[in-house]
Amino acid sequence: MNQRTHTWLAIRAIALLEDSSGPKGFIKILKDNVKGAAIGSWIPDLQDTKKGSGDIDNHILKMKPYKGKNKFRFIKKRKVLFKELGQGRKVCEFLDDWDSVLGAAWWNKAYKAEPSPGQHLANRSMALTTTLVDQLILGDKKVAALVPGKVSFANRLDMNARSRMEEVAMYCFMLSHFVADSCQPCHCDARILSAYSNGLHKEMESEWSKIVGTYFDKKKYLKNTETAYKVLQESRAVDTRFDIQFSNNVPDMQAKDAWLEIINVCRASFAVASVLVPPGNISYKSKKKTSFDEVFKSDDSAPELLPDFNRMVMHDAVMNIAILWKSLWSKFA
Repeated sequence: MNQRTHTWLAIRAIALLEDSSGPKGFIKILKDNVKGAAIGSWIPDLQDTKKGSGDIDNHILKMKPYKGKNKFRFIKKRKVLFKELGQGRKVCEFLDDWDSVLGAAWWNKAYKAEPSPGQHLANRSMALTTTLVDQLILGDKKVAALVPGKVSFANRLDMNARSRMEEVAMYCFMLSHFVADSCQPCHCDARILSAYSNGLHKEMESEWSKIVGTYFDKKKYLKNTETAYKVLQESRAVDTRFDIQFSNNVPDMQAKDAWLEIINVCRASFAVASVLVPPGNISYKSKKKTSFDEVFKSDDSAPELLPDFNRMVMHDAVMNIAILWKSLWSKFA
């Protein structure tokens, strides 16, 4: 996703937590800093935050067929994946609706990703999740007043060393970036066609940005003087543009930790990429590229594919962010 979309997704996830009667203390931390900390949702894509890694495709888990040892470890049957993802994800419905494109043979094969250090979406998400739990434990008086329970050694800490609400919110927005990227099929597909500069990936994200609109564009948003209530209302208003209807229920995270959760989300996104461009059309070894129009607007494309796809990705990106945020707070409930 690009900047506009990342910003909207994170803010919409705050609204979803609020609408689902989520943890009030956590919502307050996020909502009170919805403008100042929102930059966290897009700074992972800025070059200054990519020290030691590449200019593009920095946050990925790009999968391809695996023929090495212990292949059984890298096979994830459809029913198993859906069960591990649990309820609330539209990707399962999408893959059910388009199951004829893949079939059982696809799900019976092993797939594996080998991202470079610093690029691994699940690693980045797990690192931030662990950091955020520590920040909530070490929070200053304002944070501590919102987090359930007491920290026995809090009075021994230097006040300047304790986490501020603004800092916690900033890192939450950064976590949202990696969760959202795990829902982008091109971030999970190792084929050349999914590289950012090769057509489909960039054009797909440009389409989403246009639909989201300019309200969340950084040039306008950084100067925004409206209330947090108004900002969240604007985020809810985007739903109709993607034909999204949220159930206002954020389910509990099914996996035992954020790492496994994002691995499962990425595996589902890889399956989606293989629906959009079936390996029978462009193999996993092919260097062939394709475009947004070829995938979604050609004579061979099903007319319902694009709206189904857009609705599913945006719904699940918001939901997955809310699920991981909720899981952070559950450590203290």
